[in-house]
Amino acid sequence: MADHCFGGNAVLPTVCATSWMVSVCENLYPGYRFFAYDNYKLFKGLVFDDSMPDSVALDVAETAADGSSITLNVKIWSTNPKGFRVNHYAADITLLTAVPVRPTYAGFNQTESALADSMVQPYSNGTLFHGASFQNIQRVINVGDTKLTMACVAPTVNIDAQGQFVARSTNPYVDDVLYQAMLVWVRNSVGKGSLPTSAARCEQYEVIPGGTAYFVSLDVISSQPSKLVADITLHDEDGRVYTKMLKAEVTISDALGALFLENTPAAKASSKNSKVKA
Repeated sequence: MADHCFGGNAVLPTVCATSWMVSVCENLYPGYRFFAYDNYKLFKGLVFDDSMPDSVALDVAETAADGSSITLNVKIWSTNPKGFRVNHYAADITLLTAVPVRPTYAGFNQTESALADSMVQPYSNGTLFHGASFQNIQRVINVGDTKLTMACVAPTVNIDAQGQFVARSTNPYVDDVLYQAMLVWVRNSVGKGSLPTSAARCEQYEVIPGGTAYFVSLDVISSQPSKLVADITLHDEDGRVYTKMLKAEVTISDALGALFLENTPAAKASSKNSKVKA
């Protein structure tokens, strides 16, 4: 997790949590493939410091099935030192026997716009804190009041560096850009940092492999001083959709800007940091 640090600590990417959920569900139901998750919530993220629990559990409960699809409620949780349950992540995962054909995104805007300096190199100026494994963005094409378009290339991550979160049924090293797009829009619009909290739905039609060029289109649903809600679509140059996330939400905070600049592990990291690598 050295490539996903802020405030001097490694933090589990929210897309790695959903990747874990998907992997467990597919292993439980051979012959079914991941298609979507609904009602995703991040309650309390996992930080690899002295607060990291000794063990983390994942619960799966089947809630619907009809022969061609299965829906499963999944929760990731731990127990705190006082013996109380702490919820970390939750979602309803949908598996299908056959994933639908990729739809076409109709809102692709390739018009170039003038960019603020903060948009030119988002990974090096504090807009984003992500290391090489999660760096997809090559260029911000345009950004406005209700729209953001970026050209991207999926990073190629060595299998050993992927650790427990292997790009297979999903590619978390690409999927993270869904939320990165929101962080970029927030920084451009209000000059603050932000972090993901939830998503109403995410549909995946095709996994984007490392080295693939693609585009990200963000459409703002609502913007308030403390949060942004948006739809984000990953698609090719013809608009054909790889993944789309609906009503994703990030929380906006003044305090995050300084923390994003501390994007390497603290010098005296807890020994627990070595439990997960990616």
